[in-house]
Amino acid sequence: MPSYKVIYFNGRGYAETTRMMLAHVGQEFEDVRYTQEEWLEHKPNVPLQQLPNLEVDGKIIPQSRAIHGFVAREFGLNGASNEETTKIDIILGTLEDISRHMQSGETDEEKKKEKLAEFYAQTAPKYLTGLEKMLADNNDGDGFFVGSKISRADIFFYVVTEYLAEDELKKYPKLVALKERVAKDANIAAWLAKRPQTPW
Repeated sequence: MPSYKVIYFNGRGYAETTRMMLAHVGQEFEDVRYTQEEWLEHKPNVPLQQLPNLEVDGKIIPQSRAIHGFVAREFGLNGASNEETTKIDIILGTLEDISRHMQSGETDEEKKKEKLAEFYAQTAPKYLTGLEKMLADNNDGDGFFVGSKISRADIFFYVVTEYLAEDELKKYPKLVALKERVAKDANIAAWLAKRPQTPW
């Protein structure tokens, strides 16, 4: 049985999708969380000199999308057909667009609030309406994005929407229900209960 090590900082960020996927399938893993000082020490020896990384039997995989793609393929979370896998890729791209818009890069707090308000008013509805329609196209939206079980798309959706304002997400009831279904999965619920509580 391969050994898995997820290496990141003490936050959810770009590593949480992988952690949740491994938890969901019942795969034990070492959850390594570097402090800034530890990261500076390890950085010169890390592929691409960035985190997260996934270590599988001593071999390092960098890049968060490649990491959770590897895990999805290993554990059957990447769709049962080319059509389903393509739909998952579309959903991942849409969620990545949402995430990019929410990370404005602004350091001025007032400008940051303005940009976020603008995002919720003008851009978020397009993405969230589209996601809800993609969900509704499968089992009328009462299950998951593809097929009849949790996939990479549903877990990545959960992770990204943890950063969305609840008042905005609740405008899309099928998406809210999906997030609740993911959180109720027994293994994911156990992970959510035991993971470190961090602001991001």
